Amino acid sequence: MSGDGAAETEAARVNRAYYEAASAGQQDYWRLMAAPRARVSTILSLVQVEPVRSLVDLGCGGGGLLREIEARLPGVELAGLDLSSRQIEANRRGGSKIRWAVADLERPMAEDESLSGRWDVVVASEILEHLDEPEAFLGNALRLATPGRGRLLLTTQSGPVRETERRVGHRQHYTREVLESLLVKTGWTEPRVWNAGFPFHDLSKWWANRDPDASFRRFGDRPYGLSERLVCALLRGAFALNSRSRGAQLYAVGRRGLER
Repeated sequence: MSGDGAAETEAARVNRAYYEAASAGQQDYWRLMAAPRARVSTILSLVQVEPVRSLVDLGCGGGGLLREIEARLPGVELAGLDLSSRQIEANRRGGSKIRWAVADLERPMAEDESLSGRWDVVVASEILEHLDEPEAFLGNALRLATPGRGRLLLTTQSGPVRETERRVGHRQHYTREVLESLLVKTGWTEPRVWNAGFPFHDLSKWWANRDPDASFRRFGDRPYGLSERLVCALLRGAFALNSRSRGAQLYAVGRRGLER
């Protein structure tokens, strides 16, 4: 599959530069902040709606989501694909049975029978907003799914692209209607798309963008102290009250049909 050696889009270059410069704050954000914890909880619930034998996470990063799924569903075959060969090599040193592979999923996929058409669940969490070629990505995701039973579980963002999001490589956000149309266009059947997160997810994004530099220093660059952990805990409690039909968090599911 195409990876670091292939010609990259501008989005890929921006994302590689940010995410390969991993900081302790990024790790604490994943483990403690309300928005990623809400997404993980929703993904884990959606994964278990149907029996699942295999799951692949696209844009897996450090593999945190896969390790949580592994702990919850130890019998499921798991794989993670990511643009960064540096990150994939680091994941392989982690001692897990998870399979790791380098892939640029905005580019045509090489035929690989060990990956294509064999995954009951394809997860794409907070990836689509980073891409210049979302159609290519969703088409590649479809080829990875098992014909007739493979499901896509996708999370992305709605609403305006603010400064904090531009700094981490967001290229575009989606409305429910645009995302549903994109799923249909790329071959996913039975698409269901919904918003969530109002009001506290939306308010947290607004607050962070009042002073983006301060937000990154406090919640991105350095390990979280007591005050940052308290903020995260309060936000996690508030997020339990969020709407499941309104807000800037966008979820989608789809299925790969049987080829004719």
